[in-house]
Amino acid sequence: MTIKKIIALFSIILCSQSIGKTLSVKKYREQLKSEQETEKNISSNAVTLPTKTFIERKKETFISSDKRIRNKIMEIAFSKLNFPYFYGASGEQRFDCSSFIQYVFKKSVNVSLPRVSYEQAAYGTKIDYKNLKEGDIVAFDTLNKNRITHVGLYIGKNRFIHASSGYKKVVVSELKGFYAEKFRYGVKII
Repeated sequence: MTIKKIIALFSIILCSQSIGKTLSVKKYREQLKSEQETEKNISSNAVTLPTKTFIERKKETFISSDKRIRNKIMEIAFSKLNFPYFYGASGEQRFDCSSFIQYVFKKSVNVSLPRVSYEQAAYGTKIDYKNLKEGDIVAFDTLNKNRITHVGLYIGKNRFIHASSGYKKVVVSELKGFYAEKFRYGVKII
């Protein structure tokens, strides 16, 4: 084959490839135009929703902030799960019920609560069982003294975390049976 024939053959191959590409580009443009028209029809029939008001945005910010604070309280509380119980303890390595609550609130949200359970129960706002949220204190009269003798931290789903003298450690318990009977009220701190 001569060089002229090779060049001619090469030119034919290039031309046929570019014609094929031109056709596919043409088809692509038609398809794109069709899709744009479909989207235009859909958007013209769409209902526009009103934007959120300033108050709604502030409420969402408050709720998300409240949730972050409560999550921090829960995080600190669960970091002490299974730590030993010791009556009168007030440290980071062992707890009684009120020192556990005091520690959790101080470390998580820098709130200084009183040292004993009945004073902690009087510190915040009393709330009913149905209004409990994660991070609220649950207050009990476990000794039938007509005052609060035990506190824990509500964690949701009818459960709470507390330093238990019976189990000799920080545990999660359900608000049923003994604890349901001895429950007096919740306390909202935050």
